Amino acid sequence: MSPSSADPFALLGTRLDGKYDVHSVIAEGGFGVVYRATHRTLQKPVAIKVLKTPPSLAEFSRKDFIEKFVFEARTIARLEHPGIVRVLDFGGGLLPSGGSAPWIVLEWIDGQALDAILDARRNQGGRSPAEALALLRPVFEALAIAHDEGVAHRDLKPANIMLARTRQGIEPKLLDFGIAKSMHDEEATVSGQTATASVLRAFTLAYASPEQLGGTRTGPWTDVHALALVLVEVLTDCAPFRGEDSTDLTINVLAATRPTPAKFGLDVGAWEPVLARALALRPAERFQNAREFLRALDAAMPTAASWDALRTAPVVGSVAVRDHTTTLQPVHHPTAVAPPSRRPVLLVVAAVCVAALTFGALYAVGSSQAPTVAAPVVMPIVAPPLPPPATPLAPAPAPPVVAIPSVVDAGSPLRTSPRPLRPALRLPTVARPRVHDHVPVD
Repeated sequence: MSPSSADPFALLGTRLDGKYDVHSVIAEGGFGVVYRATHRTLQKPVAIKVLKTPPSLAEFSRKDFIEKFVFEARTIARLEHPGIVRVLDFGGGLLPSGGSAPWIVLEWIDGQALDAILDARRNQGGRSPAEALALLRPVFEALAIAHDEGVAHRDLKPANIMLARTRQGIEPKLLDFGIAKSMHDEEATVSGQTATASVLRAFTLAYASPEQLGGTRTGPWTDVHALALVLVEVLTDCAPFRGEDSTDLTINVLAATRPTPAKFGLDVGAWEPVLARALALRPAERFQNAREFLRALDAAMPTAASWDALRTAPVVGSVAVRDHTTTLQPVHHPTAVAPPSRRPVLLVVAAVCVAALTFGALYAVGSSQAPTVAAPVVMPIVAPPLPPPATPLAPAPAPPVVAIPSVVDAGSPLRTSPRPLRPALRLPTVARPRVHDHVPVD
């Protein structure tokens, strides 16, 4: 059987290593082809990944490339964690087609890759911080185990996170440690400046770190950068880096404005500085492994996230993107001017009405009672005008100026005060005698 573009290793319909019946091609990447197969004895589905060796490599480099793959496969096999796909078998002999290539057998996962789920949710608003971290927590913990063992993934992206359907529900599993790097003692501390000695660079540009583009040393800090990119994408439903071609993507990856949630108009509160640190351009400024990053996220967990209601950025697709900002500012709404209050006018009117009613009540009381003769002071009261009678009366003569008695005693003659008093007030003309014109004296 000869190889084809759809089956580079001509494995379809063959039995690999006498144990695995190969049925179909599942995926193909730059360094491997994944087949679906069945274990002949156990009748259990498995995934077989066959390493593709670049034909441009020299013989010495080709041998070194294969030896590293074997060493890394053994390292990954000892990473026992539910969030990491299990390695079941490994081989490197002749293939049924006559060629030779190393291959690895992995557990078969029923589910869907995270990139397909994110593509279906584009521009729908993303998930809350609690939901996003709950979804990716198994990936954080799996990488923390790998980093503890001195292994860096170096190609973390949504396509390498499979959401497996299990009896316990959806369980994320981390795939494709095929280009993982085992860190030696001298590489445990990041410098961000030393160039890597690796001949091949294997990463996805849309989720690359600045050190991968610059060819400097990679490690767990590289996975931290990729983890932050994936978390931002889950929070916003927006791809962290955009570009029409590789040049645009490269410029965005190296831009000073980092793709934190605030860049997309999402306020995640205390998570903003945490994600900004994880996405720092310089590796030495980031969290140095996944465990540190996860602890910082747990310590600063926001209760909710809110979108900026006044996003005026240019729209890419149907999402507004603001490349010029890294933090959100509070939205200021113009204060409405209230109409002038009528309360003072109403209070004045009410006060006038109360005064008028009080005056009328006092007048009514004075009109119905006889004057108190023992009081030395007489208060004149002006009666309101009454309607004229049918027969007009002669105008009343002006009252003479008399002295007001200072003391009135019943049964004694009237004694006048030697002190002259002011003239009495002239009362208006009325149609009938008024009760207060004279003071009766016995």
